[in-house]
Amino acid sequence: MKAKPAPTTLETVLVTVVGGALGAATGYLIGDVPGLAAGATMGGVNGVFGGIRNTYGWRTARGWFAFVMDSSWGLLGTTLGVGLNVINSRSRNSGYRADLSRRQNRHVFERGACMKRGFAFTHGNVISNAATGRETLGDERREFIDRHEGLHVWQNRIFGPIYQAVYVGWFLLGAAVATITKAFRRDAPPLRRLVETAAYYDNPFEYWAYRRDDHWETNSAEPMLKWRPGRRS
Repeated sequence: MKAKPAPTTLETVLVTVVGGALGAATGYLIGDVPGLAAGATMGGVNGVFGGIRNTYGWRTARGWFAFVMDSSWGLLGTTLGVGLNVINSRSRNSGYRADLSRRQNRHVFERGACMKRGFAFTHGNVISNAATGRETLGDERREFIDRHEGLHVWQNRIFGPIYQAVYVGWFLLGAAVATITKAFRRDAPPLRRLVETAAYYDNPFEYWAYRRDDHWETNSAEPMLKWRPGRRS
């Protein structure tokens, strides 16, 4: 008599198949047969990671919503997240945190790929470099993961490809504003700081996240271009 499959195995198979099907349908709507293949692959691979690590919280509507959005509307971000997952999973030093990921609808890595050492890096449902340059991710940083980077995970699910489009467009706009400011203000700080502020900190999704974790006032944005609405009287 054959043994029943372990819950994790069964979950992985189901999440992979259903995620792949949702991804395929989404991809087909966007790019016909090539889109179908790409969507099925990304939805399926996300299902593999999510199933093996028991990422999704199936006992809540929030968990089901997260899975459906990751496999459909938020598939672009999920695809980027799959890339992060693959890169970080190949590194022994990435520090995957099961305690911050299991049944919490996300994958959290203490270290791993990032754009800048002191900043976390989130794509889709993957939070990379969550320790922001520290050796380990202490309990005091849990609120930052939940309120700031966790919000980015949900922003991707709710806004889908609009989320990535805003980041790209805002970066270009911010870089232009910073360059013009540097050209016409003699007292302007280095261009790098101006670009970082206008293109990153002032991005509405980042502004929202910094406000949510109560760090808008204390972040490193350059005051010359920092959003005025974030300042409390």
